[in-house]
Amino acid sequence: MKSLVLLFLWVSLSLTGLSSCDSDEKGRTVNEPLVLSLDKDITQDQCGPDVYPCPPYGTRRYQTLRDVPFIAVNNAARAIAGGADLGYFHHFYQLRSQGYKILLVSYTTGWCTHCRAQMEVTPLMVDQYGAGNSDPRVAFLVVVRENEQLDPATVEYAAGYSSHYGLDDVVPVTNDQGNAFFPYMTSVGYPFNFFVRLDDMTILDYASAVETPQTFSDELERVLLMVP
Repeated sequence: MKSLVLLFLWVSLSLTGLSSCDSDEKGRTVNEPLVLSLDKDITQDQCGPDVYPCPPYGTRRYQTLRDVPFIAVNNAARAIAGGADLGYFHHFYQLRSQGYKILLVSYTTGWCTHCRAQMEVTPLMVDQYGAGNSDPRVAFLVVVRENEQLDPATVEYAAGYSSHYGLDDVVPVTNDQGNAFFPYMTSVGYPFNFFVRLDDMTILDYASAVETPQTFSDELERVLLMVP
């Protein structure tokens, strides 16, 4: 059954042009603002060196991410968003002033075995490379796409996911409300990890599951070498 589901997902991604990992692919241009609605519409259209990199924006490697909004489903996400229930990537962009170099976005699900292994190791990596270190270099964001039944993850499900893996006060967690993160996926494997340079918010590289402390650390060190 799971093989059929994965096959269907592969076909769907191929048809939408998201299955290629080729870094030469131009990607989709996304200059229009992306707005998530809670109680009211919130727009974010400012850009500049002290705010957020300006357009053009794209969805592939070496392209600049737009200022993606996300719903804060745990304490760590609300903290990065200044206490608000809605965060933006410009909140991560501000972390560069604290010495952070890269952002790791982990796109995960509730049914993925490899995702579980990576999530169990993630708090340790935050201690070594993120907010738990006196010299933080890596910021983290976990995006929960689906639950165990392959249904879209709700805010409530993502909050439970965060609690289950001990991420509440450690790693910002969100669900993929409105498929805001789906256009950035370039392969069918979960978890899908992509790295963002915090000095210009460009997509730097991709990674598959990192399930042990050693492989996770090796991957972070590899990507950190790409950033001055």
